[in-house]
Amino acid sequence: MTDAVLVHTPRIGYAEAWARQRELAALRAADRGPDVVWLLEHDPVFTMGRHGSRADLFLSDELLATRGATFVQADRGGQMTWHGPGQTTGYVIHRLERGLGVRGFVLALLEAMAAASGIDGAVVDGDAMGVYVAGRKLGSVGIRVKDRVTYHGLALNRDPDMDWFTLMTACGAPGVEATSIAREGGDPDRARVEARLTDELAARLGLALTPGDLLA
Repeated sequence: MTDAVLVHTPRIGYAEAWARQRELAALRAADRGPDVVWLLEHDPVFTMGRHGSRADLFLSDELLATRGATFVQADRGGQMTWHGPGQTTGYVIHRLERGLGVRGFVLALLEAMAAASGIDGAVVDGDAMGVYVAGRKLGSVGIRVKDRVTYHGLALNRDPDMDWFTLMTACGAPGVEATSIAREGGDPDRARVEARLTDELAARLGLALTPGDLLA
């Protein structure tokens, strides 16, 4: 087991969280900091990964601002996605040890989300980097790996306003409907979901998690 820190943040802006992730990842790569599992919610934000297109978001930055949202081009993999209230975002700063590999790490995140959802029909698609219920997308993964340390991570829809998802082509997959734990008849309680997600991530990644605060 690897000692790691568990951080819970009620709400934080995307830019602030992204900057802190990069700091934590650099510390981990230099053996000056621990693995971190950071569970949080963001203010409404659309983010585009390295393989994305701005055309997948149907509103200008100016129109997004009128709805209380922003757009950010990030350094993670993947394409366009949304984060915001009602969605658990999980950032995992983790040094990949021999044997797990990037694909194994991604599958661990996906399997942890599927289990935490509590939805019997939730299935993992490692190629599409998502968790699905009858073809509807419940959660997704987008990561960056630098110096064998991961950052960015996962997004699991508990009970967000689903109208946000109609404003984009998510993950470069037109026609794939977004869904949530609440919409699928599950229990979207944040405390429940994040407690189960914590346990599942710890088990799959071999982490001994201790609550802490690395944001100061």
